[in-house]
Amino acid sequence: MRLLPALLMLMLLGAGAAIASRNASTRQDEARRSAARHYYLTAAQYSASGLNAEAGELYKKAYQLDSTYAEAALQYGVRRWGMPSDTLSTPREKAESKRIAKKFLAAYPGDFFPNIFLSNIMENNGEYAESVAVLEGIQRHDPGNTDVLMHLSQLYLDTREFDKALDAINAYERIEGEGIELLIRKAGMLLAMGDTAAALRETDRMITKYPANTQYPLFKGQLFSYINQPDSALKTLKYVESLEKPGFGGPVKLQLANYYRMQGDSVAYDNKMYEALLTEDIDFESKNEIMAYYLQGLFSEVSDRSRADKLFDALREQYPHEPDLLALSARYNAAKTDFAKALDDVGYALDMDHTNPDYWEQAMVYSFMLDDGEKVDSLYNRARAILPKMPIRLYSLAGTNASVMEDYDRALSIYEIALAENFPGQDMEKPADMQMLGKFLTYDNITDLIALYTEIGDAYYKKDDRLHAFINYDNALSLDPDNALTLNNYAYFLVEANTPATDEELRKADDMSLRAITQSPENPVYLDTRAWVLFRKKDFTQAREIEERAISLLAEDAEPDERGEYLHHLGDILFMLELPDEAVQKWQEALKCTPDDALLKKKVTHRTFYYE
Repeated sequence: MRLLPALLMLMLLGAGAAIASRNASTRQDEARRSAARHYYLTAAQYSASGLNAEAGELYKKAYQLDSTYAEAALQYGVRRWGMPSDTLSTPREKAESKRIAKKFLAAYPGDFFPNIFLSNIMENNGEYAESVAVLEGIQRHDPGNTDVLMHLSQLYLDTREFDKALDAINAYERIEGEGIELLIRKAGMLLAMGDTAAALRETDRMITKYPANTQYPLFKGQLFSYINQPDSALKTLKYVESLEKPGFGGPVKLQLANYYRMQGDSVAYDNKMYEALLTEDIDFESKNEIMAYYLQGLFSEVSDRSRADKLFDALREQYPHEPDLLALSARYNAAKTDFAKALDDVGYALDMDHTNPDYWEQAMVYSFMLDDGEKVDSLYNRARAILPKMPIRLYSLAGTNASVMEDYDRALSIYEIALAENFPGQDMEKPADMQMLGKFLTYDNITDLIALYTEIGDAYYKKDDRLHAFINYDNALSLDPDNALTLNNYAYFLVEANTPATDEELRKADDMSLRAITQSPENPVYLDTRAWVLFRKKDFTQAREIEERAISLLAEDAEPDERGEYLHHLGDILFMLELPDEAVQKWQEALKCTPDDALLKKKVTHRTFYYE
């Protein structure tokens, strides 16, 4: 009997140990779940701050700690799915990423925003059937969600499930009601299905139901144009125009103008454009955009300036105090090479709105084209005093202007200010600090910085400071290794005739000039550089072929200095090919373009080649 209490005690102790073990396990699970949620919330904060790599690592930790945590599974799975890694991009690993992400779908099939996100990921990966299945799951939980119905209708259309596409759009219409936007979408579906008659019937139904709404017959006219029935399109559009009150009907007049343009009737096109711009139911912003579009077709038609002049006169009478219209007029006059008139126009625009940097840029460009360097300088200084944030492109214009005036120190001082204000910590005389640059670089400003470094390199080179010129070209290429302008300038300056070039410099110039013309094979500037690199490599036959190609591509109104330089190069190449008579002929042609070139005079006089 004494054994019983002892046995009972042993059993109780064993049970206590088991309970303690289970309690410890529960506490560990709770600790893991708590840590997983901490990682998840921190990752969400990082993601909101744009720290996506750090967020991804924390989502991964959250999921690894608690694989039942659906929210963490979604975020980790999706990021793993889209990671550009050789190991994670295999079909097997992509399937694993999708399996992890879909844990959220299994846990919360009707949760709208996360599952829409998951559906979009699937769609972007070309997995349309799975994307549709996710959306259908959401719709079953929330049949009145019109966002899902609209997205489903498009996916059904993409997967050629036309009946389902129409069912989805009709369900949308029952909830949201009819309208022109929905008609356009539905007709587009019917056209994609090849059912033109059904698209017209649906349009006629809406015309009958809403006879006072001219949007529906206007759309019918567009529909006739689309299905290549021009006579029916014209008849319908003219009918709609007849319904409009005097001074209104801008949209239909624009459609008629487009019809006449497609038919090649420029007179009727111009007349309708003119009438449309006079109507009251098109706002100024739209008219300005229409005018800009119209001008695109006229910029190259010098003989047809009167067509645009008439439209501008009509708009100026309507909107005498709109700076955007004056800025557009300035661009039009600049396209006609009337830079003085262009400068007047944009000057008035600046008087009305002196905070618009685009107007300052236009004014500086037109002054530059008028060879008025002092005016460019004055505009730059005024813009710096007025604009709260000076765009980099205005510094570039001012620096280029100073370089053209051969004031290279001033050009460099302007570039230095641009760097200091936009990319603090960068030194023009040192390689770029990429770690520090990363704090200030954006998608919008990186192109401007590349151009700035190239311009800095050009200015240093013109000061005969090759060391700092090449540092800045390298800076530009470190941001964009394939920037054609930088490659071209760098290559040319490495092998200019008056500069000894090492074998390494020749190799580097050869590579860069080839990469530049590969990107822009019809650019005469790049071709001239390529020819001169080949000249310095003593490949005179190929150099001649490319230099002749460069000269043939020069515009008829090219600057005499540019044409003279190319002809000079060709003469040198011909001389090295032992064609002295032809060489002298090219040097003489070059001398006509640049009569003050002392080296050319020497070559022509002595009929021989000299290095600078």
